Amino acid sequence: MRIFTNIFATLLLVMATSLAVSAQGVTTASIFGKITDAETGEPLIGATVQAVHTPSGTTYGNVTDVDGFFRIPGVRVGGPYIITATYTGFEAFVDDGVSLQLGQAYQFSPKMSTTAIELTGIEVVSSRSDLFNGQKTGQETTVTEEAIQALPAVSRSIGDFTRLTPQSTTREGNDGLELSFGGINNRYNAIFIDGAVSNDVFGLAGSGTNGGQTGVSPISVDAIESFQVNLAPFDVRQGGFAGAAINAVTRSGSNNFEASVYGFYRDENLVRGDLDGAEFNDFSAYTAGFRVGGPLIENKLFFFVNYERQDETTPQPFDPSDYVGASSISDLNALANQLTNEFGYDPGTFIDNESFLVSDKVNLRFDYNLNANNNLTLSLGYVGADNLEGVQSNARNINFLGSSERFNAKTYRGTLELNSILGSNASNNLIIGATLQRDDRDPNGQPFPFVRIQDGSGRIQFGSERFSTANLLDQDIITVTNNFEIFKGKHTFTIGGNLELYSTENLFIPSNFGLYDYNSLEAFTSGQNADEFERIYSLRDNVTGDGSAAAAIFNAGQAGLYFQDRIQFSDRFNFTAGLRIDLPWYDDTPTNTQFNEEIVPIIEDVYDLRGARSGDFISSNLLFSPRIGFNWDIEGNQQTQMRGGLGIFTSRAPLVWVGGAYNNNGINTGFFGDTDVPFNPDPFTQLPGEIDPNNPPTGGNVDLFAEDFRLPQFLKGSLAIDRKLPGGFIGTLDVLYNKVLQNVAYQNVNINPATDNLDGPDNRSYFGNGGRDLVELQDAGLTQYGRVILGYNTQRGYGYNLTASLQRPFKNGLFVQASYSYGDSYSVFDGTSSQNSSQWRGLHQVNGRNFDQRVMRSDFAAGSRFLAVVSKRWAYGAGKGWATTLTLSSETAQSAPYSLLVGNPNFNGRTDSRERNLAFLPERASDLTFVDDGGVSAGVQEAAFQRFLDAYNDGNVTPGGRYAERNERLGPWSTIVDLKIAQDIPISGRNRLQITFEANNFTNLINKDWGRRFFIPGNFEILQFEGFEDGTLLPTYSFDVDQIDEQGDIDFTNFFDDRGLFSSRFQGQVGIRYIFE
Repeated sequence: MRIFTNIFATLLLVMATSLAVSAQGVTTASIFGKITDAETGEPLIGATVQAVHTPSGTTYGNVTDVDGFFRIPGVRVGGPYIITATYTGFEAFVDDGVSLQLGQAYQFSPKMSTTAIELTGIEVVSSRSDLFNGQKTGQETTVTEEAIQALPAVSRSIGDFTRLTPQSTTREGNDGLELSFGGINNRYNAIFIDGAVSNDVFGLAGSGTNGGQTGVSPISVDAIESFQVNLAPFDVRQGGFAGAAINAVTRSGSNNFEASVYGFYRDENLVRGDLDGAEFNDFSAYTAGFRVGGPLIENKLFFFVNYERQDETTPQPFDPSDYVGASSISDLNALANQLTNEFGYDPGTFIDNESFLVSDKVNLRFDYNLNANNNLTLSLGYVGADNLEGVQSNARNINFLGSSERFNAKTYRGTLELNSILGSNASNNLIIGATLQRDDRDPNGQPFPFVRIQDGSGRIQFGSERFSTANLLDQDIITVTNNFEIFKGKHTFTIGGNLELYSTENLFIPSNFGLYDYNSLEAFTSGQNADEFERIYSLRDNVTGDGSAAAAIFNAGQAGLYFQDRIQFSDRFNFTAGLRIDLPWYDDTPTNTQFNEEIVPIIEDVYDLRGARSGDFISSNLLFSPRIGFNWDIEGNQQTQMRGGLGIFTSRAPLVWVGGAYNNNGINTGFFGDTDVPFNPDPFTQLPGEIDPNNPPTGGNVDLFAEDFRLPQFLKGSLAIDRKLPGGFIGTLDVLYNKVLQNVAYQNVNINPATDNLDGPDNRSYFGNGGRDLVELQDAGLTQYGRVILGYNTQRGYGYNLTASLQRPFKNGLFVQASYSYGDSYSVFDGTSSQNSSQWRGLHQVNGRNFDQRVMRSDFAAGSRFLAVVSKRWAYGAGKGWATTLTLSSETAQSAPYSLLVGNPNFNGRTDSRERNLAFLPERASDLTFVDDGGVSAGVQEAAFQRFLDAYNDGNVTPGGRYAERNERLGPWSTIVDLKIAQDIPISGRNRLQITFEANNFTNLINKDWGRRFFIPGNFEILQFEGFEDGTLLPTYSFDVDQIDEQGDIDFTNFFDDRGLFSSRFQGQVGIRYIFE
């Protein structure tokens, strides 16, 4: 199979470089149509169509074929254009003032009239909207240059604009905005800038962008001309995603020199101060930059350059009175003093832990009109970012600043694109791209072991952030995409392919400084031994930290071939059918012979390893993605259209998942774990001590993948109806459905099956306190192994979205968009982590993660979302040089889903549970056994829990009780209104000054109790396990009576989101821009 892979990739590369392909990512627009005789309806053969981009003088053209059809692909985005059709003996037909959007297929189908006199003029047809795109099939959103300029965008990131997509979910995570579309994993999106892959293919950043772990945007908004978001494009040229493809095309120069110098600023004076007792500290944040574009050779060669500097501090207020743990503020302060005095370690603060971000962005573009049929574009970009991600405390977690991460990232990007028209019946598009990514993640502050303390219902954490102790990543990505199109009558045939090559070096040794777990604060401060200890360390050398030689170095790639026929049956009906074939491949992993010979036989006595072995990695499998789509102009007058399609979408799998097999193979890093371990404050002398590099042991955590593991694949079906309405509005109803064909799933095959069942109504499987590991390696005299994680595929899961929208495109300064969307999605594993072991540990379950893999609501379920945007520009004064633009954006949506759990990792025999044991909801509260806790009697707790059950079940009581489902409920509703005001002031000639004010959460400025966003922890520990009754497996519980309100509902008051820009506070930003035209 490896030989076949190489042959397949070589053939593709030859095709991509020799065929004279629209790209993997959308970069241009196109013009198509059919020219006929107005009197007879017969096609006009050999008619000439010319499109001139008036700002740059760029000219595109073609002639009609024997059926009167013509196509002009690869047309520059923007405008205005003058499109002219000429034919001997007929009047010229002109469409003037046309602006083309990214990805738009503009239909130009004039019916030309004869004339017996010499042509003395041309007919000018007014510009018309092209939201009724004759080739549009699935869900897509285009964000035009006008929208980018008008919309509130305080963060100046891609997520500020992709939220216009009704089926999107935008949530602020630790790495900036996390974008999910259609209820599908945010890591299954693809991001293209000027046609080249620009997303984080390694999959570490929740934002999905290169350098995204710093929170930086991959490109300045000022460098972007247009966005497009495609959820279900039934065009096989677009691949590498299952969620959405986000395409961005950068600005270009023209024959006119244009420039802009700008700056944006915000500080504590532009933020609501007191919010439920939490003050906002002093801070400052600014962004400044410039852009310049113009001609190097008139009508021939153009340039554009943008530079931007970002320097911002972000306070993260925390009201310690919200903390639900057992320790007081004085206890926490005493802990900090003890760490300083006894160990010489300063843990930092835990109340107001600030973050900061400093970044530089550069974008450079050249457009060269080689001749009338060939256009060349070179796009270069750089982003450098330095970020301290100050970990914030919240109601359930006390986090000291020293346990934050410090991140430095650099991204270098380059793209070369050639668009060619090959005679009247063929075209070609070639894109070659390269991306170099350099990431360095370090712990903040002094090196120190990481300590976790269970503090009643809360948790205390300090020490060097456990995943930053040895963490480096270098990636080199090369992409080649080629699409060759042949035009023949009603048919547009596409033959294309893309090749992606990845070279990766990743050093990742979590808990390299040691991880200590305690069950109480008093146990740590009194010097008791830790309840549990673990450490991962290098088996290549005795180096702790970034200097270790234990980096995983591997290569991977993916090749795709596709074939498509777009058939224009008539002016009213368009049908597309295509087949895409993708082939991923990976280097084999290093072979751990001892594991294969001694450990695998023990495991296979209990588990099916699905052909997985150390050293034999995933087999290369051809992945087929057939797609069909249609567009039907029902009445033939572009008033009502129906569109839709059905097809398979194959996503990349984040390389960090499959890369786990190169890091965790038993010969790269080792694992040591034990109980009752004395605390050692020196991070460089932790257990198990030094190894002999010349004769290293084997062991540690091991990641395996099934031999037939496949990339994520989803079947998507879509149906929509668009209708033009009075007043220039367009109404749309659409349905989107997706079904999992292949998705990732995991087992820990070093876990013994359950030993017993609990007593009482909650009779779930019990895994016991001892003999947890299937392979008792220490007792057998073998090397110690930890988790042995097997990755494989599941075919279960689905999702759907129902959307109704109303929009009025920009015209006469007015833009309106309103939509309602309801989405739900269900999965087995959501794939929200960058570690395979964490994927398994994060599964919510009742009877064990290996044995209870049910389809339940996904973390990406959106629920209901109302979106409304209104923008109006008023121009006035002499020459209408003065202008005021007001934009309001409103979103009303349900918060993230959450699960009801049982707290305390000892609940199920410390089965590595990560506290994801779903709670049992009894028929009556009295069916559970409560114990006195914190001065609250068992009887009071039982009564309060009954109030909760009554409210939660709302009368739907299950006889005998039931187990809660994962993400059974969605969080509270929130309504947020954002605002932007822009004032243009004429200076001289066409130069002007623009002053802006933007308000994130303007709602909260109006009323401090409005605009609440909720930070839903996802895992709500409704009950705390307090141990078993003596001599039984009957669990006892405590219930925090303060976590519900008087009606018995969960009280989310203390769970409002006060993190970053998209928080529950009003945050304003002022801007100034000087525009030279």
